[in-house]
Amino acid sequence: MDFQKLDGIAFRLMGKRKSHFEREVGAAYFHGQRTGKGAVLLRKKLFPQDGSMDDILLCAGMFHDMCKGLEPHSDNAAFLCRKVLAGELTEAEMDAVCGLIAAHDKRHPGTDENTVWEKLLQDADVLDHYGSQGIWMSNTYYAYHGQREMAALSEFYFSEWDPQCENDRKKLNFDLSKQIFDEKCAFERSVIQRMIKEADGEYCL
Repeated sequence: MDFQKLDGIAFRLMGKRKSHFEREVGAAYFHGQRTGKGAVLLRKKLFPQDGSMDDILLCAGMFHDMCKGLEPHSDNAAFLCRKVLAGELTEAEMDAVCGLIAAHDKRHPGTDENTVWEKLLQDADVLDHYGSQGIWMSNTYYAYHGQREMAALSEFYFSEWDPQCENDRKKLNFDLSKQIFDEKCAFERSVIQRMIKEADGEYCL
């Protein structure tokens, strides 16, 4: 696969548009880049002897959310992928990439209904919404909704965030993914705790 060319196609489709009002321009493009890389990183940790699907995982990650906001976005993205990547992938590569994209939000953790490759992409997708990226998303969300005070962001973390974390953790397929998820959530909590203190004029020594 020519990933330089694929990246150009992905940026042309997603790099200058907003998939959500509350997200930055190009959010789906950047999320796709990170998700593809994350899926490959998980594969290297969990299945270090089998890199046969790395290009497929990376490509599927890049394009999995290109129809975000047009539901069912996974099926629509898989359909559109065959149009926009025609001539760039072999028939077998296209089938594999589109299969992963179509399955990325059809999660059945704890079962064999998803392939290992689908599970890797699914977990990388969930993990990208937490940690530093979670802080960024929370800030941009509240900025677009007119929040004026940094301390007010903690209200979301005290009311909605824990149930959201609990629900998303249940979507994960691998124990390693859960470990990464827990570390990311712990980091987010530490940042919010510091924001609360500093918003009140305190120092953290």
